[in-house]
This record gives sequence, C-alpha cells and structure tokens, in this order.
Amino acid sequence: MEDMGIKLQSKALVTGAAGFIGSNLCAELITRDWQVAALDLPSANWWRHDALSIKVSRIEIDMTDSEAIANSFGDGFFDCVFHLAAMTDVTRNASLLNTLINENIVTTNNLLYSLQARADRIIVAGTCEEYGNGPVPFIETQREVAVSPYSWSKICTTHLAELYRRIFDVPVFVVRPFLTYGPLQTNNMLIPSAIRAALCGETLIMTKGEQTRDFNFVSDIVDGLIHTATISDCNEYILNLGSGEETTISSVVKLIYELCESSAHPAIGTTPYRQGETMHFFSDNHLAKKILGWAPQVSLRDGLSRTIDWYRMYLGQARF
Repeated sequence: MEDMGIKLQSKALVTGAAGFIGSNLCAELITRDWQVAALDLPSANWWRHDALSIKVSRIEIDMTDSEAIANSFGDGFFDCVFHLAAMTDVTRNASLLNTLINENIVTTNNLLYSLQARADRIIVAGTCEEYGNGPVPFIETQREVAVSPYSWSKICTTHLAELYRRIFDVPVFVVRPFLTYGPLQTNNMLIPSAIRAALCGETLIMTKGEQTRDFNFVSDIVDGLIHTATISDCNEYILNLGSGEETTISSVVKLIYELCESSAHPAIGTTPYRQGETMHFFSDNHLAKKILGWAPQVSLRDGLSRTIDWYRMYLGQARF
C-alpha cells in the first residue's frame, strides 16, 4: 500500500498468539514492520512474548463465544488474519470429540463469520495430521484420513474454510505445517522431550523409532505463513509447509543426544508403538515451492543445535 510515497504498515491479527508458533510469528511480523494484534485466551501465558520482547496489542477472549468475537474488533480491518488457535491433543480418545468440536471447529467458524468482510486474507493453520496414515509423500489433493479426534477436527476446519472460500467468497488459505520444532517449544512432543532428557542426563524411553517424520524449524514455518499472506490469490489454496524429507525418529533422537553430549543414551525399542501408528509421514512440498517461492532454509542439525542452545539457557532458569 502506498500513500504519498509513504509505505503504510500492514495490519495482522494472530490467533493463538501466545503459543509456540504464534509467538514466533508475531516476532517476525514485527521485524517485517507489520502492525500486529495478538489474540489468545484470557488464561493464556504470554511468557514467550516477554522472552522475545514482543510489544503488541493483546486481545484476550474465548473464541467459542461468537458474540465476543464479533465485538472484539470494532470497525477494524486486517490485511491478513493468521488463525493458529487450536486445541492440540492427538490422544486416540473419543471423549475428546465434544471438546475439540468447540475448541477447533466452532472457534474457526466464529472467526470466519465475524471477519469475512474485514480481512484481505485469512490463513487457517491446518495440520499434517489431516493426512493420517494415507499414502506418502502427502499431497494436498489426496483424501484426508482421520486417525484421531484431533485430526478429524482439523479436517473439519479445512472443509469449513473451503466452504467460506467457495460459497461465501472469503479469501481463505489453509496451510498445513509439518512437525515444527525450535526455541520456545516446551510441550511433550518428541524433540522437546528428547532434548530435556539428554541435557538432564536421563534415558528417554521410546519405541524402535523406525517411523519417519518431516521435521521443520520454526523460522521456516513462520516464513511460509508470511509468504502465504503476501502472494496473489490463486486456485491452489491448501498448501503443505514441510521439508519434503522423511527422517526416522530414532535417528533424530540419536542426533539430539550426540549434540547435547549427553552422559545418557536413549532406550530405543523399550516401548511398543501406539495403536494405529503411522510409519511413514512426510510432505510433498512442490506447491509451496511453486506458488510461494518457499522452501526450508534451516537444516535439521542446525535447527536442533539452535534449539538445544536455547534449552540450555531455559533449563538453567528452571522455568518448568
């Protein structure tokens, strides 16, 4: 946008802004001179924003409340809305369905409905879990396979976004990030768990680790999201953000213990695979390369080294 030769700031709304990817996205948008509004739950912990010295306008609401969503933005207009907010729980438990319907599907509908005329573009973060145990490499046009209540809920949000795009002419894109890791990630997923164990000299109890995954450093995923915000509209609106490389779980864990110079070793093969385990899991990323001009820039070794360096500092501060 130009006004008398002065470039105006682009305005972004980021939901799930206090989370791992959301915080990194907010920080990068600010670096690129975007004006950012950060939305998350009233109960959200904003420590990542404090760690990154992020200063943004915060909106704290429960997105299951359609009236609260509708009243939160006034007459505001956004160049791009990045919808990252979601409940993530891959447990194979049917009791999660009602909660996931509310936390993932209802919230997405509330957002799309409220902002359909107040955003130049809305980017809905899907997940690689939508492909389930389908054939690899996963390509955007293949049929999704629900393998958990979570993956089913995210498949529903993708189809909801498609409905708004096709029928209600809302400029929606769906991006599907593959397994994302990096500094500020403190959950119990594989890489954070392995790093904590290795640095603390503990044994990681794990399967044989023969299954493969597509690992991506967080800065690459953030870069892909921002690329999606700035391209011209196109017919291809579901895009994988992944390395396109499959790496075995066991090799990643071994590399982590090596880079940490740990006194311990992983206990590979000491626990069985979970029921319905997907053994091969990686992306076809040719659409992202073609349409976004995007490809990952950070190697697995480099990304793990950066993450381990951050964890050394983090563990030293005893913030768990």
